[in-house]
Amino acid sequence: MRASFLYVVGIAVACAGSPIDEALDVDFHHENDVLSLLQVNALKHSQDETDDSQPSQLCRTGLRSGRFCCGGDCGRCGGRGCQNRPGGGRSCCTNVITRSGRRCNGGNMQNCLLPRQSMGMGMGMGMGMGMGRPEPQIPPTDLGAPEIVEELGLCETSLMFNSVSNSNLGGAGPDGGAQDLTFSDVAENTNLVITATSPYTPNMLNPTGGSLRNGARQGFGVINMASGSSVDLTFTFVDSRTGSTKVMPDFVITFFDADHGMGHESRESMTIRGLTSYVVDDETSLQLETSGADDVALGNGAGVATFTSSLRGSKEDNPVSPLALSQLQARRSVVVLLEGKSQFTLTLSETGYANPQGRNIFFAGASNLICEGEAKCASYECPMGFELRQDAEFVICDSSPCTVMDHDSCCASSAPPVTTQNVAPAWR
Repeated sequence: MRASFLYVVGIAVACAGSPIDEALDVDFHHENDVLSLLQVNALKHSQDETDDSQPSQLCRTGLRSGRFCCGGDCGRCGGRGCQNRPGGGRSCCTNVITRSGRRCNGGNMQNCLLPRQSMGMGMGMGMGMGMGRPEPQIPPTDLGAPEIVEELGLCETSLMFNSVSNSNLGGAGPDGGAQDLTFSDVAENTNLVITATSPYTPNMLNPTGGSLRNGARQGFGVINMASGSSVDLTFTFVDSRTGSTKVMPDFVITFFDADHGMGHESRESMTIRGLTSYVVDDETSLQLETSGADDVALGNGAGVATFTSSLRGSKEDNPVSPLALSQLQARRSVVVLLEGKSQFTLTLSETGYANPQGRNIFFAGASNLICEGEAKCASYECPMGFELRQDAEFVICDSSPCTVMDHDSCCASSAPPVTTQNVAPAWR
């Protein structure tokens, strides 16, 4: 009886919040009370064995992968090309299953989401056991999962920022015409038009800077701002053939170089609206305010998050390629996922600067925060007698990491050139 007594006490403690925990006030010296607890426990186990809603009893005929129950004939749950497998995207693509919000509630049910695991014993002696957080109708897409990035083709279909057809954001020039900043061909037959919905102030102190900085540079989009200013921007996708707005099914945008000036109180921040998901580096230096990006908001594509700088920076540590971020550059970047959007909004601000100056905001499509990175010649060690070419930080190696196959692209001879003056005559 003593062994049974200890077992029952353990069950009672582990089930806080259930009818069993009310028995903690019972005098355990009474045998009837102990037997009562044993009966409750036996009944609970009996219910578990027959309850088809338990995760262990679900997806018996489907293909289980994490929280997903794909069709049994998919061969693989999720991943690239999932829409082409037997059953199609509805059965095999985890992002489609996520968007459906369909929950598994029977052992023979497929193409559904398994219940979220309970919180377990993370709140002390059994507190919260079986009390998992309620889930939104449509769970958010997990951008931090490599299989989701692969499945959606986010790296292969990245937005491109290579050319500008009009640069007159907020009427600040240097072009005339419409008061916008238009990037051409960011995707097939698609332009991205950025408009300011509040006063926009570029840096006026540098005659070669300010709005002249706005545009496309080395694969980045750039917007210049004066310190002490803020601006509300709307990013709109437009069909380059018809001029009408265009819905983009899934796309990511990375914002880089979130740093500030030398003034202790200076800060750079951006508030992004309409998110489905976001990712920052594991050791990010950004301060995050994500109270508006809970599961419900993200699942509905209505997440709002603010990312604020916490470190000083200068043009010396600016990124040179979206897919070749250094560790420092990655810590200052954030990539956001937006689904089924024709536009989204962004607020940029530069506050607390002791001296007037200009700051450049960098953005691009995919980056090596979620995609395989590129290797630049600057990371290659040239053999003795050779040195890196002057443009090594901009040259992409054919292999990753750079290898001897990239020698000619990355290295130049460091020996002095041979001339007739320092060549001995053959007859000597």
